[in-house]
Amino acid sequence: MSFTYTTLKTAIKDYTENDETGFLRNLPLFIELTEERILKNVQLTTFQQNSSGTLSKDNQFLETPSDFMAPFSLSTIVNNEKVFLLFKDLDYVQTYTPNPATTGVPIYYAQFDDANFIIGPTPDSNYSVELAYFYRPKSLTKSEITLTMVRPAGGAGFTLGETVTGSSSGQTSIVTSVTSVSLLAVRVPIGSFTVGETVTGSSSGASGVITAISPDTTTTWLSDDGRMTLLYGCLSEAYTYMKGDADMMTLYEGRFREGLSRLKNLGEGQEIADEYRYGPIRKART
Repeated sequence: MSFTYTTLKTAIKDYTENDETGFLRNLPLFIELTEERILKNVQLTTFQQNSSGTLSKDNQFLETPSDFMAPFSLSTIVNNEKVFLLFKDLDYVQTYTPNPATTGVPIYYAQFDDANFIIGPTPDSNYSVELAYFYRPKSLTKSEITLTMVRPAGGAGFTLGETVTGSSSGQTSIVTSVTSVSLLAVRVPIGSFTVGETVTGSSSGASGVITAISPDTTTTWLSDDGRMTLLYGCLSEAYTYMKGDADMMTLYEGRFREGLSRLKNLGEGQEIADEYRYGPIRKART
């Protein structure tokens, strides 16, 4: 069974038998920290994607995508042939092209800062490029639901990014899209909105009475195919917050690392080598 944001939060609460307000408020943090641990420890092809762009003439910089974490490759088309640029240290590229005004066919690239590559030499023309890169996937905590409402005629409309609050549940959430006057997409809250209550926008002042709430059905690759690792990582984070029993901490962390090992076996073994050519993956005997 896959985890949604809602079912994963429920599982964490059930395993820890904890529904204290501060603990519930930090559930999204436990999930995000676990996703971060997995992302930084395992190389999976599912965390890789491609992006097309353009190297501009006389501009030695190329902006990275907003979800960029690390490069796999950068290629361009030269004389109708695909050519891969060579990834180098920043000082190497700057030494190779000490004068940015010196232009030519791009050969090297380096990470200049969090948002830009530097190209050497500076492109002498516009070049189409394709970047294969390690990206930050969308967190399960960003899942959305749709609220169907009855709204007063002529009332103010909800706005993107504002906070809406339920009158009886006290739940809050962020507006992610306004599909129509009566349909509002919001992030899944920590708890639950209730049918029949009024939700009010923090900045627009708009309001509406909820008549229906869509289920949380969003999943991610990790919540589909890395369920064990995701769950026990969250439990380890939760028990760290609770300052829980040391034996349970050891158990949860051990199960997390077991799941992490299986993901590494998949991402760094099976995904990059077939058995026909390389034979079965073998591990050292313990």
